[in-house]
Amino acid sequence: MLWKPSEVDYLENYYIANYTAAIYYKHAILTTKKPYLKRLFKSLYNHKKTLKQDLDKHILEARDQEYLNQLIAKCKEEVLRMQRKLNDAPNLKTGRICTEMENHFVKQLKHTLRLLTNGKLRNTLLFHKQSSKSLRNQITTVSKYLI
Repeated sequence: MLWKPSEVDYLENYYIANYTAAIYYKHAILTTKKPYLKRLFKSLYNHKKTLKQDLDKHILEARDQEYLNQLIAKCKEEVLRMQRKLNDAPNLKTGRICTEMENHFVKQLKHTLRLLTNGKLRNTLLFHKQSSKSLRNQITTVSKYLI
């Protein structure tokens, strides 16, 4: 079943936010020394990776591989921009950055859900939103008390 092209286009910013967060969490896993934070970042990374795989399936159903490759190229550009921004700002704590990334990610999710009308795609996004709720609560707690 082909969706209207705009349905998949609505996913673009959300997909980029997800990809960027996954790359940052992967980096955080490698640089963090605290075991609790490593487990939390690994859980967040695995959640983002699973979401990316689900979004890839939906995008490939509606569009072709070339569109997905272009979207991944945009994601890589955004990651480079994010790395430059993080290198320019000294004394940023990993937990604070992760909290900000999750807040940005949730805003993108809410915006995307407002625009989507496809039931199958909305159900996928709502499922991932619900399954990530405990992870978001943990990252908020960690940023408030431990970091």
